[in-house]
Amino acid sequence: MKIHALCAALMISSFAPFAHAQFGRGGGDWSAVGGDAQRAAAVRTDAHISPENAATTMQFLWKLKLNGTPSVPAVSGRLITYKGFKDLMYIGTSADYVYSIDHTLGKVFWETHLPYDSLLIPVKTGTATCPAGMTASVSLAASLAPPDPAAARGGRGRGPGMPGAAGRGMAAAPAPTLPRPKRNPGDVYAVSSDGLIHELNQHTGADLVPAARFIRGNAKVHDVISISNVVYAVTSDGCGGAPNGVWSVDLADNMVNEYKTGDASVLGVAFATDGTVLATTTEGLVSLEPKTLKMKQQHPGAFSTTPMVFKEKDKEYVVAGSADGHLIVMDAMSLAVVSDVSAGAGKLGASLATWQDADKKRWIFAPRGNNIVAFKVGDDGTLQQGWTSREIMSPAPPIVDNGVVFALASGNRTSPAVLYAFNGETGKDLWNSGKSIPTYSVTGIAAGASKVFVSTHDGTLYAFGYMLPRE
Repeated sequence: MKIHALCAALMISSFAPFAHAQFGRGGGDWSAVGGDAQRAAAVRTDAHISPENAATTMQFLWKLKLNGTPSVPAVSGRLITYKGFKDLMYIGTSADYVYSIDHTLGKVFWETHLPYDSLLIPVKTGTATCPAGMTASVSLAASLAPPDPAAARGGRGRGPGMPGAAGRGMAAAPAPTLPRPKRNPGDVYAVSSDGLIHELNQHTGADLVPAARFIRGNAKVHDVISISNVVYAVTSDGCGGAPNGVWSVDLADNMVNEYKTGDASVLGVAFATDGTVLATTTEGLVSLEPKTLKMKQQHPGAFSTTPMVFKEKDKEYVVAGSADGHLIVMDAMSLAVVSDVSAGAGKLGASLATWQDADKKRWIFAPRGNNIVAFKVGDDGTLQQGWTSREIMSPAPPIVDNGVVFALASGNRTSPAVLYAFNGETGKDLWNSGKSIPTYSVTGIAAGASKVFVSTHDGTLYAFGYMLPRE
């Protein structure tokens, strides 16, 4: 009996580091462009990345060449696949390819080419305004209710990525747990360049059902997201002769609804927790009924960013940037203006990010000119400017991972892209990728599983972040 007990103890002790390496992962799903239905562009908790250790945790992990220019990826939780446990991400490219990538190893798990099926001649050569090929990022199923942020941030301790080790005066991070892997495959939703909606098996990349007609081929499609078995998308700039508007398709019967905006281009959509669709255009902000897209409210004015929804004191707000450089906060239901503040000199970038710190204070981050600017949000939704980052070239929209603001200097043909990390409360420089990326980027960034992903114009996907022991 003593021998058996000793063997069992040895087995448990030897398995402990393996369990940490395999399962002690940070971050949640990044379901679609903007991260979630609210477009918070944030990973709320992370076991390995925090402002206290980003300088030592962040590193270049891998790069992978894909066919076509990659869009922003979607990052999934752990799956039980026919090849065992896998941590997968999904990404579409301009060449109508969708890839599933094992992001712990940087290797392709599967790839699918979506065939062009339209009477319209495919556009092969695009422009900066109307790119050719598949333009929309893929989406996983997204929830209308964002998860509550954990009290402890994690990743704070004696060394990078040591959950449970607390610094002096800091709350200990929660101990790593064994998350429940998904046994049944979900769907990856992709709108191909011919305008069809595809539901792809997460495990194999095969169409689960025949692709259905959704949007006119060769349109500039973006902001694709799946909510409650309805896929939403946006078309803008009149590309391919497609009308500008917001679109929905009910996957139960393939019924398509649209809200057309005429000459006004749609910048993006976000969702209130009751399903209300909030869309910004070059002529105003509108709220639409879920699925039917019938108008509920509208607020006139030229906007320049996608909307973002957040909650303060049980009340929901929507915030967006205006064409004259102001951040405007409105009641998400009535669209009554709560706060209207100047973001300072310089043009606002395409979208925003938000995060709540350990004191439950909300921050909003915006790209402006060659900086990232931060604003504190009051209990009543009003804004007060906080910090301004160092100058970075052509910043892409920022994202937040557990209090670390990541911003990409997109670069250009003569200056390569650089990924920067800032402290979300102070704006202090924490880390940058240096010369790891040799060329420029034309898309945004995403995060998940203690990693940040960057795509470049030459079809390469880069991963930066925490390297687990088994990697």
